[in-house]
Amino acid sequence: MKKIISIIALLIVATTGITKAQDAALVDEVKKFIELQNTRETLAEAMALQYRPLVERGQIAIDDVDAMSHEIADALMVKLNDKLVEFYTQNYTLDEMKALNAFYSTPVGQKSIKLSAKASYLGTEITQDPAFAITLQTIMTKHMK
Repeated sequence: MKKIISIIALLIVATTGITKAQDAALVDEVKKFIELQNTRETLAEAMALQYRPLVERGQIAIDDVDAMSHEIADALMVKLNDKLVEFYTQNYTLDEMKALNAFYSTPVGQKSIKLSAKASYLGTEITQDPAFAITLQTIMTKHMK
């Protein structure tokens, strides 16, 4: 009986060690993914895309949109980095993260990253269009009880 208990205890310890190693490898892949995505720069560019037209139209006064956007991105990354690690480790396996990193390491993957802020901004532009506001209001009215 002691042998069975010892074997079970050994299996639990071994499994825990493997799980911790796999978790550490997953976290490492996620951190690599965040780095490959150039998350800080993408955030800064996305913000600059939003604020630049407002400055150009005279709606707000900002002395240096790019500097402000980078400073905001730096501040966001302090908390966002940990949240991103948590999000990706909860939603992706180690093999999936390796596959994503393999893709984002390619020239096409890097191009995709560089264009992502601009692609995301297209949706923002559309939702800020006064013509779309009318469409949105019509759809919402239709679905309101």
